Amino acid sequence: MQVKSMDWRSEHELEEERLALKYHSNSNVNPQLEVLTRSRMKMLNQLFAQRNVEVKPAKCYFSSPSFGLQKSELAEHPFMMKLLVHLQELQVQSRPFLDYEPLRELGGAKLDGPELYIFSRSPVSGRHELFYCNPAEMVVQRVKETDPGIWNRMFHSDLIQGTAEAAVFVTAKIQSSMKLFGERGYRLSLLEGGRLTERLSQCTHKFGWKFQPVATFYDRAVQELLEIDGHSEVVLSCMILEEVQ
Repeated sequence: MQVKSMDWRSEHELEEERLALKYHSNSNVNPQLEVLTRSRMKMLNQLFAQRNVEVKPAKCYFSSPSFGLQKSELAEHPFMMKLLVHLQELQVQSRPFLDYEPLRELGGAKLDGPELYIFSRSPVSGRHELFYCNPAEMVVQRVKETDPGIWNRMFHSDLIQGTAEAAVFVTAKIQSSMKLFGERGYRLSLLEGGRLTERLSQCTHKFGWKFQPVATFYDRAVQELLEIDGHSEVVLSCMILEEVQ
């Protein structure tokens, strides 16, 4: 009798294996990618030079200032505003790990910290919108408005209630941290993501909100909402928040 085997590996893993068979172990991407990247960066340097803008080497390919929303623009989401204001206070009080600075200087590269995505329901307009927040700079940006039906695609019906105010996702670029700093970068991403989740939990306790951490969300729906691939950037934790009257 012929026994059929099932391959449970992800599409990314299968693609990496296919590329590994085509290129050597240190070249699992298109060999021309580095050449193209250098060429494009050279063109950008020339463009900024023509505009008399000072170009500062950051040892990373993409580095641009972020422009956040004003408080008046977030008035429709008072729940999220209170959450971020208190989170900012806790961010100032928190201290980095003792070996964080030596680790950052070791590679001389930009070390990405955890990031926040907040899916919020506006009590004013009833709209469901996704926001991005960089906790290091506390810059908030509106990503998009989306269908409220996404709740049912992301979470099991037993987990969500009609009064849920927001879902908060903590993400990290683990793949790039590992390439830059190896296992140290991997551990730092996980630890910083855990610390950020703990601070968010403290915010909910201060205001008496209902805080529900979730581990069994549906990955594909969440990745579709956040517009991440689940490989270079992954979700470390997820929380459903509800304001108790």
